[in-house]
Amino acid sequence: MTQEMTAESRTEKATPSPPPAWFLIPAWVLTVVGLGISGYLTVTHYDESALVCSASQTVDCHAVTTSEYSTLLGIPMPLLGLAFFLGFGALITPWALRSAWAPLRWGRLASTVVGVLFVVYLVTVELVLLHKICLWCTGVHVVTVLLFLLVLADEFRRIGQVD
Repeated sequence: MTQEMTAESRTEKATPSPPPAWFLIPAWVLTVVGLGISGYLTVTHYDESALVCSASQTVDCHAVTTSEYSTLLGIPMPLLGLAFFLGFGALITPWALRSAWAPLRWGRLASTVVGVLFVVYLVTVELVLLHKICLWCTGVHVVTVLLFLLVLADEFRRIGQVD
């Protein structure tokens, strides 16, 4: 009987506790917002007339979204953003969050780290090379950094639960 209880308690400990509402609600809201903006920017990549953005000396979405840096290996940056947010959405489904399979947990962290690295690259391109800022792109950048911070906070919460 004690062996059964021990095996049962090990199984309970292996299943992570679901993230609290302070993680779930903002993560889903940010993911949906990121999907929306990335979807819009993907459309505008193929139809420049759909882009709505003010143009000034510094703020110029058209200059940024049509620059040589708007694609990576022929893939439009907004399409990569769309793929990122779709993938991240899959990683925060209830099933994925309840799973004890470590690659899902590390996938959330790794994807947001890669996302932040892309943000650093793209912001550098905007400010240093193009001397222009795209407000829509900035929205995606802010969402990505906030998702990274949420995932990081959740990882610290999980580490605290193990002790």
